[in-house]
Amino acid sequence: MRRELFLVGVVTATLAACGASATPSANPTARPAANPTAQAVAAPFTCDSRTIAWDGTSAIDLTGTWDGDDDGVYYLRQLGDEIWWLGMSGLGGPLVARGTDWTNVYHGTLAGGTVTGTYADVPGGKIQDSGPVVLKLTSTSGGGISLVRTDPLLSTGFGGTLLTPCTLG
Repeated sequence: MRRELFLVGVVTATLAACGASATPSANPTARPAANPTAQAVAAPFTCDSRTIAWDGTSAIDLTGTWDGDDDGVYYLRQLGDEIWWLGMSGLGGPLVARGTDWTNVYHGTLAGGTVTGTYADVPGGKIQDSGPVVLKLTSTSGGGISLVRTDPLLSTGFGGTLLTPCTLG
């Protein structure tokens, strides 16, 4: 109890020294201006589903943002038959936490309906692993595609098994 009273006294004295009042404002609706940067950092980092149509034979461009079932977001870039990505943990959490558990890069090749390549975790995340990842373009019930992992899960530390096209929200 003494400690709480002491802390209340210190806060009150500090506010008084700064010209602020420790008592409620005469205008109860007056609030300090919101900090848009702080609000953006605290907002959940989400990705809304989108559809990429593919008939299974024609050319396809996988460039865009993808939602991983490992709570990650993947930024894919396709150049010809080469696939590159930057993957970051934290989808669904605050933006400030993006990539803190893991961040990885990937380079692979698209042949037919299969992407074969290698990922490597990079500094920025807690995990530092690498290994092969093979993904198959798979039709979804909604008429689009997803990327489904087909390599043995135990051969690498990579955790995702499904990537779905999305738009950052």
